[in-house]
Amino acid sequence: MKRLLASVLALAMVLGVCLFAGCNDEPEATTTKKPADTVETTTGDKTTTEPTNPGTETTTNNDEPTETTTGEPEGPIEPEEWDGTTKLPGYEDVDFRGKTFVIAGYTGSADGFDNVREIYSEDTDAIAVAVKERNQYIELRYNCNIEVNASDAPGGLVSAEVTSGKHTIDIYSNKYAVGTSATSGNNYNLYSLGIDFTQDWWDQNYVKANTVKNSAGIDTLYSIVGDFAFSASSLTHALMFNKNLYETAIAQELGYDIYQLVRDGKWTMDVFIEMVQKAGKDVSGNQSFAYSEGDIIGWATTIHATHGLHVASGLPMITTTNGTMSFAMSNAKSEWTNVIEKAIDVWALPQHDNCGYSSGQQAIVSGNTLFYSDIISKLEESTLRDSDTAVGLVPYPKYSTTQENYAHYVDNHLMTYSVPTSVVEIEELGDFFTIYAAHTTAIVRPAWIDAYAYEYCGDADSGEMLEIILNTRTYDPGYLIFSSFEGEISQQINAGKNNITKLIDKRYDSIAGPGGSIEKHIKDISDNKA
Repeated sequence: MKRLLASVLALAMVLGVCLFAGCNDEPEATTTKKPADTVETTTGDKTTTEPTNPGTETTTNNDEPTETTTGEPEGPIEPEEWDGTTKLPGYEDVDFRGKTFVIAGYTGSADGFDNVREIYSEDTDAIAVAVKERNQYIELRYNCNIEVNASDAPGGLVSAEVTSGKHTIDIYSNKYAVGTSATSGNNYNLYSLGIDFTQDWWDQNYVKANTVKNSAGIDTLYSIVGDFAFSASSLTHALMFNKNLYETAIAQELGYDIYQLVRDGKWTMDVFIEMVQKAGKDVSGNQSFAYSEGDIIGWATTIHATHGLHVASGLPMITTTNGTMSFAMSNAKSEWTNVIEKAIDVWALPQHDNCGYSSGQQAIVSGNTLFYSDIISKLEESTLRDSDTAVGLVPYPKYSTTQENYAHYVDNHLMTYSVPTSVVEIEELGDFFTIYAAHTTAIVRPAWIDAYAYEYCGDADSGEMLEIILNTRTYDPGYLIFSSFEGEISQQINAGKNNITKLIDKRYDSIAGPGGSIEKHIKDISDNKA
């Protein structure tokens, strides 16, 4: 069924692109692949040759270019009222006069995490087709070309260009670099590009977490994500569940409708515990639960699920409010104590097995676990994608029904986007970046949601759950900038020792005190003159 739905979805997208290309009232676009150039990057004693524009696409427009006029939108633009096939409201007069914009992305050959396909792909799946359609509309409507520079080290290419004064790359992605993107000196403060970051095509949670005032009181933001950054969605940690096991062990036995629980805000840790305990079966008869022994477990995890457990509370480690970064935990010791205590109880459930990546995926496919915690992109991998197992998707549970929102974290393989200081026409680039982000939200996001809902999960409910998950992502600096601190919290959950108050007191000075991590980060941003 999943394969049939995937085929129908991809066919519909392909037909849409074909119809678009055949419209008589539009200039004909010709897409070609440009040969790769090379740039030598030297690190230490090692010199490597990197591609500067492999697999780039060039679109030739036969219309005469016109003068460029930039229009600013008045008030927030509602993406649902605009489908991305026409010019973005407020940008009707923008004409880039045939300019080529180069976006550098990761090939993923080093660690398997790539993002080139979100810029351009020759694949025929529904998401790739939507990406091509977005590019076609942007190129034709605004008289420009989009090229992808596929590299395993986009940051290295940019650093070389900034140092040499060369400029070929306009926008590039960075990995493990939320903090260093703001302090390296290679990137513009994105607010200087004239971009309105209140619009929904920019991830508002990311904007709030990473808009930091420098020592002069100026708002700074050096990296950004939105629907154009697939990793911000696909690397979100959430819960998958085996729908067959759920129907027999939970829906029939306990009478729960898990999707409705989520909608009603009643999907809590207590309900999760009840389901995990109910689903577990000691098949081996040795009074314990383990996937490796053929048992049916309630919850399969990797070690990173401890992180997901405490983030699910919605309590931040470090927060940024109106541009000011602070150690939020120091003012919420009681709340954190309760959360860690509950998380320890959940982690210690006998029906839970921290069995790892491959075993966790195999367990949910074989029906040997009810729940499996991992990044959402695992649904795309062959183990789950090519199986006939019906898999659903839900958020991490709340800690109580009074908790305002569900909450999730995004893995630190997150690939954010920045604009290098080698770019000269920054306002023009700001217009292009806005247009690129807005058309992605209008055209690509629906295809991405549908692919996960119908191709990978096979039901509309999972699509609704995915929207909830994406709307409750967090980008806590306590993890993405000061990563070692989160590990100390997760270790307490794994070890079953709740010493969170002592940890907060112990780390206060090193994080929030004079010369601490936060102050140093602000100083490094302030010293960055980009």
